[in-house]
Amino acid sequence: MSITTRSGGPETLLTSCHGPVHHFGDDGYDAACASWNLAWQQRPAVVVRAATEADVAKAVAHAVANGMSVAVQNTGHGVVRPADEGTVLIVMKDLDSVRVDPAARTATLGGGATWAPVLAAAQEHGLAPLLGSAPHVGAVGYSLGGGFGWLARRHGLAVDTIRALRVALTDGRVVTASPHEEPELFWALCGTAGSSLGVVVEMTIGLAPVTEVYAGNLFYPLGAADEVFERYLDWCERAPAELTSAFTSMAFPPLDIVPEPLRGQVFAIVRGCYAGAPGDAAGAGLVDEWRGWREPIMDTWGPMPFARCAEISMDPVDPLPAASSGRWLARADATVAQAMLQAVVGGDAPSPMLLAEIRHGGAAVNRPNTAVSFGGRSGQWVMELVGLVGAPEAAADLSRRFDAAWERLGPLLAPVPGYPNFEEGEGRVAMTRHSFDAATLQRLAAAKRHYDPSDVFRHGLQLG
Repeated sequence: MSITTRSGGPETLLTSCHGPVHHFGDDGYDAACASWNLAWQQRPAVVVRAATEADVAKAVAHAVANGMSVAVQNTGHGVVRPADEGTVLIVMKDLDSVRVDPAARTATLGGGATWAPVLAAAQEHGLAPLLGSAPHVGAVGYSLGGGFGWLARRHGLAVDTIRALRVALTDGRVVTASPHEEPELFWALCGTAGSSLGVVVEMTIGLAPVTEVYAGNLFYPLGAADEVFERYLDWCERAPAELTSAFTSMAFPPLDIVPEPLRGQVFAIVRGCYAGAPGDAAGAGLVDEWRGWREPIMDTWGPMPFARCAEISMDPVDPLPAASSGRWLARADATVAQAMLQAVVGGDAPSPMLLAEIRHGGAAVNRPNTAVSFGGRSGQWVMELVGLVGAPEAAADLSRRFDAAWERLGPLLAPVPGYPNFEEGEGRVAMTRHSFDAATLQRLAAAKRHYDPSDVFRHGLQLG
């Protein structure tokens, strides 16, 4: 692989950056551009593992000068369009600084930070970021895509906590974007999952006062899934905003990384997090309703420091080849449980599905915020489907299962059903037009023309 450079050739980039620069075929190239999601293979012309804000700006300038595109990667969980031979891939993981201001209840973090160190630093002060189910996911991309986590009904979405962004643009500037500075850039970035308009090198977010929660999982046999789901819907109708919960049909793979009692088993699970005031015992009372109804196979609900919130979803930490798809639903009924079961265990052949999960929204999730472009506020539920794609036939089977589920659930979809954080690859690109209303799409297209007229950042959502 080779590239033709008009100015600022590879050698210039190599010698001017503080972080390592790898070209195709170099030692260390494969490791530098590896994704967490092993289903994706990045093959850019150049990989810049940025060590400073200046490295990011230089990498963008190099791409612009040489007619190349720019892709951005932190952990490699949310690949949209993989980097190819005409691409400069900027790897952000070394820009991972975290500073917490307990008086202001904010955290300022580098563009490559994952949630784990942010959560740890915030918990030292009795505070918490609105992270998702997996602390090893990159904080910036998750937040810019909406960010529906275990505190969502009480404290809102992660995108609503963003106070300011430092962004490297194609014109060579690194600017601060906030509701008061470059407000249109801030608005456009906050909802589009990042890297379609620039590279976010730093983000400042608000933190919530959360220390101990009541959280966990109730495992019921898959044969009781319909009954469990019916009761779950009734439970959610009476749920206070402090409770964020989910119903999950989950197939635990027969792998050594899975605890023995769960390995190779399929369950109907009621999971969630009650984030009340200190001393609030209502969470235990809400879960006691389930215990009194039917004893679960396994019950992990109980008080826990929010620092242990990864135990709620039990997401895998080690890299896997996975595919996912998600939608917002306006309402939920028995059709949802049937679609979930068919997706996870339907058919005669072994299923590549890991889980189908529906999370209860509403409350603070639906709180309007005109400062951001995020469009998924009309749905009361969000559903995600996840599977393993270890072989081409598994990928094809997953695609069929995803399509069948969404076709079956079509009448239940929200007016704006798309949720980019639950999509990857071309599915995420296609979902762009379903993630925003028409007026928002027009405004996003105008922002794209203004900030990235040559479509240098063409590996994110397609806004123009």
